[in-house]
Amino acid sequence: MNRLIQYIRRRLSLRLGLVIVLVITVAFALLFGYLFYRSKSYVQRAAIDRATQLLNNTVERINGIMDETETVTNYMAVTTTRHLHPDSLLVFTRRTIEDNPFLTGFAISMEPNYFPEKGRYYSAYSLRYRPDDADSTAIDSITTVREGPFEYFDAVWYKTPRTLGKACWVDAYDDYNEGTLSSPDYLTSYCCPMRDANGRYIGSITASLTLKWLSEACSALKPYPNSSAIMVDRNGTYIVHPDTAKLFSESIFTDAAPEVRRQIEMMGKSMISGNSGMIETIVDGNDAFIFYRPLQRNGWSIAIVCPESDVYARYDHMIIIVWVIIAIGLMLLMLFCYQTVRRAAQPLSQLDHAVRRIADGHFDEPLPESSRRDSVGRLTNSFSRMQQSLAESVADIQRVNDELQQQNDELATAYQLKLETNRKKTLFIRDMYHEIRTPLNIINGFTQVLSGMFHEIPDNELTDITARMRSSAEAISHLTRMLAASVTTSTTPSTRTSSSHRKNKK
Repeated sequence: MNRLIQYIRRRLSLRLGLVIVLVITVAFALLFGYLFYRSKSYVQRAAIDRATQLLNNTVERINGIMDETETVTNYMAVTTTRHLHPDSLLVFTRRTIEDNPFLTGFAISMEPNYFPEKGRYYSAYSLRYRPDDADSTAIDSITTVREGPFEYFDAVWYKTPRTLGKACWVDAYDDYNEGTLSSPDYLTSYCCPMRDANGRYIGSITASLTLKWLSEACSALKPYPNSSAIMVDRNGTYIVHPDTAKLFSESIFTDAAPEVRRQIEMMGKSMISGNSGMIETIVDGNDAFIFYRPLQRNGWSIAIVCPESDVYARYDHMIIIVWVIIAIGLMLLMLFCYQTVRRAAQPLSQLDHAVRRIADGHFDEPLPESSRRDSVGRLTNSFSRMQQSLAESVADIQRVNDELQQQNDELATAYQLKLETNRKKTLFIRDMYHEIRTPLNIINGFTQVLSGMFHEIPDNELTDITARMRSSAEAISHLTRMLAASVTTSTTPSTRTSSSHRKNKK
C-alpha cells in the first residue's frame, strides 16, 4: 500500500488524473444524487398512483356487485309481497340466482307459521355450486330447496334485519347447518326485511356472496409480483388474507410485529373508521407500502401490501445500470486524463530528470529543445538555455577554483618555508646568543679587572688580557657578520613569494 502511495506521489500525470476524476466524481455524485432523489420521489408517486388506482378499481368493482345485490334484493322484497305463495317463492329464488351470476345464494325466509299449512318454518333457498376452477368444462349448478326444519330465526342473516328493522349487510358467517343445504365457503349477505301492506314484518330476503369470490377479487390486486391483499371486517378481523390460517382467527391489531404495532394499530383504527390512506411500515421483516380503502356499504376495508423492493425494483435496476455506466465512464475518463496529462507533462518529466542530473553534479548534460509553443514548451527551452549558461558558468568557476587551488598550494608551500626559516632563525639566534655570550663575558670580566686593578697588573698579563679581549671582540664581530648574513638570506624568499602572490592576484 505504501509503495502504491509513493508511486502515485511520484507520478504527476497519475495524480492529476486522479484529482480530475475525483472532482468529476464528486460533481456527478451530487448531480446524480439529486436526480436519483427526485426520480425516487417520482417512482414512489407513480407506485402510489398505480396501487391506489388498482385498489379503487377493485373497490368500485366490489361496490358495483354490492350495488346490484342491493338492487336485486330490494326489488325482490317488493315483488315477493305481491305473490306470497310457497311454490312461487321457490321459483323466485331460483330465477334470481340464474339471472345474477354473481350471487351464490338467495333465500326468502318467512316469519314462524306464516304459511300454516307448511308448518312453523318456511324458507325458500337456492344455492349456486361453483365447481373447482381446475375443471374448465364444468358449469355451475343450482339447487333449490325449502329449508327446515331448523331455527333459522336466530341466524344472523335473519335476526339482524328483523332487529334493525332495515336492510343491511351482515358480517361473514359460516353457512353450515347440519342436515340443510349449505355453502362450503364463508358467506356475506345483504338482508332486506319484507313487510305487508300494513307495514307488518313478515320475513326477510337474503342475497349472499361467497368470500371466495371476494378473495379472488382481492387476489387480483397484483400491482407488483409479491404484493398481496387483505380485507378486514368492521372489527378488524381478517376475512381475506394470503395466509388462510389467520382468517376469522386473527385481526389486524393482533398480527402486527412489536416494532410496528403502534403504527399498524393506528392504520387499523383508520380502516375500520372508513378512511382511506397509505403508510410505510415493516411487514414480515421487510419494508413495505400499505394502501387501504373502505367498502362503504358494510364497513369493511381492503388493503394492498406492496413490498418496497417490488416498488423500487425497476428503479434499483436502473440505478445499478447507471452506476455501472458511470463507473465505466469514469475509468475511461481516468485513462484519457492520464494519457493526456502524461503527454502534456512529458517535458516536465524530462526537466525533472535533468534537474536531478544537475543535482548529482552533471551540469554539462544537454537538454533537447522542445518544438511546442505552449507554456510547457517555452519553459523547456528556457530551462535548456539556462542549463547551457549554468554549464558555462560552472566551467568558469571550476577554472577559477583550479587557479585558486594552485595559488593556495603555493601559499601553503611558502608558509611552510617561512615557518622553517623562522625555526632555523630562532635556532641560529639561540646559538649566536650562546656564541656571543662567551666572548662578551670574557670582555666584560677583563674590563672589570682593568677598571679596578689596571696599575697593579703586570705588563705581560696586561698584554695577554688585551690580546684575549681583542680576540673576543673579533669573535663577536665575526658572529655579528654571520648574523647579518643570516637575516638577509631569510628575508629574501618571503619577499619573492609575496611578489609572486601579488602578480597572480593581478
